[in-house]
Amino acid sequence: MADAFEVATAAQGSMPVIEVEVTSIGESPIPESLAGFGLGAQSQLVLFMFVTSMSGATQLILSRRLGVSARMVSTPTGLSTILLGEALGRFGVAMLQGIFIVLSTALAFGVSWGDPLAAAVIVGLFAAVGAGAAMLVGAVANNAEQASGVGVFAGLGIAALGGAMAPPEIFPPIMDAISRFTPHRWAIDGLRELAVGGGVMDILPQVGVLAAFAVVLLGLATWRLRLALTR
Repeated sequence: MADAFEVATAAQGSMPVIEVEVTSIGESPIPESLAGFGLGAQSQLVLFMFVTSMSGATQLILSRRLGVSARMVSTPTGLSTILLGEALGRFGVAMLQGIFIVLSTALAFGVSWGDPLAAAVIVGLFAAVGAGAAMLVGAVANNAEQASGVGVFAGLGIAALGGAMAPPEIFPPIMDAISRFTPHRWAIDGLRELAVGGGVMDILPQVGVLAAFAVVLLGLATWRLRLALTR
């Protein structure tokens, strides 16, 4: 056994070292800003922001069931102010989650988020989308268990459809088209555009679509929650 080991060691030492080099002609197929941790940072950002937002739906139902919402409505505080507070609270939680992910990945892993102002616009709009979705589920669901189930399905299911769990580039044409009906896809596309050097003008389509998602979701959520609080 010892002789066999020595023979194998000697044979291994006599073998030439094989080196593999990859040379790209022209521009690199993968921008440096999207290599390594930067490749999935945008997807993880929108995934966790939305999941965190959806957890707020359960708290909204508990607030109504425990009578907290009814007591707030009975005070001199206007109903519009209460609804605004509910929206801002959920927006703030989602925004803090986004800021934490952006700063931690930038400082710990050197992820580039591009133009800070443009990135803040995308993150802010997506936080508004998450707040609107959470309020809508919290206003429509009948109990906390139902809201929790819908929240998990929406948080993970829509994220998967929107390209937050797999790169949209590998989607077949039909899935690529479906993904564009989700806010996640537009947020990811906008953030990746910024990561490769784009500016505010380059993400105007994404900003417009995300703003539309936010307006529709917040509008529906406010209307439905107003009915739930006054009936």
